[in-house]
Amino acid sequence: MVRTSWFHYLILFVGILCISWSAIFVKLAGISGLSAAFYRMFFGLLGVLPIWFFRKRKIVSRKSFGMACLCGVIFAFDIAVWNISILMTKAAISTLLANLAPVWVGLGAIVFLKEKPGKVFWIGTLIALLGVAVIVGFDQIYNLQLNMGHVFAVLASLFYACYLLLVRRGRQAIDTVSFTMISMGASAVVLWILVIFFNAPLSGFAPSSWRALIAVGLVSQLGGWLAINYAIAHMPSTIASVSLLSQSVFTALIAVPVLGEHLTLMEVFGAVIVLSGIFLVNNKRFSHKEAYSTA
Repeated sequence: MVRTSWFHYLILFVGILCISWSAIFVKLAGISGLSAAFYRMFFGLLGVLPIWFFRKRKIVSRKSFGMACLCGVIFAFDIAVWNISILMTKAAISTLLANLAPVWVGLGAIVFLKEKPGKVFWIGTLIALLGVAVIVGFDQIYNLQLNMGHVFAVLASLFYACYLLLVRRGRQAIDTVSFTMISMGASAVVLWILVIFFNAPLSGFAPSSWRALIAVGLVSQLGGWLAINYAIAHMPSTIASVSLLSQSVFTALIAVPVLGEHLTLMEVFGAVIVLSGIFLVNNKRFSHKEAYSTA
């Protein structure tokens, strides 16, 4: 089956919308970050298994299986380290540092994938990061004092960048559903070990918490990453990483009606800057209709 590039951007957009709900669902769950991360993977895995069995796709090679597992392990550490950073520092600062991922993806694409992001990529990335900084608040950045929470946030951005770089290569010889199923299984195992190690609770939650956990597993993890994993296989990792920055914008917009939060004029201005940077990076891609064959 052959699709033009606009289709993959549409799929990526749907995936970003789905993962934009993740922070909302976690906040509604009201439980520890590690517990929420585990159940996000657990319920996502339960959702993808019937799809995988129905499609009856075979894992073609050990190498593909190993790459999917590696991606799952890296993604698990990304979520775990990210949650730890939020507990050790301000969420705003942690958000800014975690959004360094596109920079690492750009450097990694040059070194490992032999891709050469042009000036437009770097300019668009800087504009998008500037928008994130505006949303976070320059006063909080100015008063930044390095602690282990900041170190963990930067480490999370590195894990996220590694995941985005490896997904494109890992998806070359395996279909989206199989890749997602294997990677989520590996993530669930790693997060379960971390939950046990840190003695995070796994039961005793209110019904509303369970509903939020099921939603984050099926909507954000299953729906979101099925779409994103599919799209990333058909576009440069650098483009995908910058596009994913829009998640914070959509999360802020969703939080207004769902959580009753309000956006300041500065936050709206920052969101416009973020989307402008993303549009700049993706603009040339829309002008060329490239054909890809799906796996």
